[in-house]
Amino acid sequence: MKSMLGYVLLAAAGLLVAQGQVITVTNGETDGRWGPLESCPAGSRAISYQSSHEVDAPVVDDSALNTLILFCDDAENTNITSTPGYTGNFQNIQNCPFGAYMKSFQLRVSPAGNTTDNTAVNNIRFKCSNDREINGLGNTGGYWGDYSDECLDGICGMETRVRPDGGIVVDNTALNDVRFTCCTPAIFNANKFKRH
Repeated sequence: MKSMLGYVLLAAAGLLVAQGQVITVTNGETDGRWGPLESCPAGSRAISYQSSHEVDAPVVDDSALNTLILFCDDAENTNITSTPGYTGNFQNIQNCPFGAYMKSFQLRVSPAGNTTDNTAVNNIRFKCSNDREINGLGNTGGYWGDYSDECLDGICGMETRVRPDGGIVVDNTALNDVRFTCCTPAIFNANKFKRH
């Protein structure tokens, strides 16, 4: 019985390790629901991103950052997103330098109640494994918070918290928060052995 219990505990611990650490920031907003965890294929990690934004317009309900897409470094250049927003224009893809990968992030957020038009997440930027920062031309409302902890082996998964479009009678905010799952070294080591 003890050996069976030990096996179950080891298997459970293995699942927790395989899922990886989750990195977050403290200034995300709370409207909306968390979308599904989307992950890069095994043995790959995020190396670039693209975001869509609703442009700032006076006297109009803006939602700022709507959709976030990560691009993985696998052979198919897989892209992942969690819950997409509902409007906005896509900005240029922002890439880490060759050989580098994304390891941490920072959000620019306009907190609820800060203005008459709440916009929640206005922009995002990432730090690459070579310490270079990549960011696009997002909205300028709100303030930058602190950087998240770092994923030593890179970012492999993403979940977004998005408030759905509520129509003209609601103050729409779209993307409210995001969290990323770190890659685990075991995934890369196992994949290296399979390729050779």
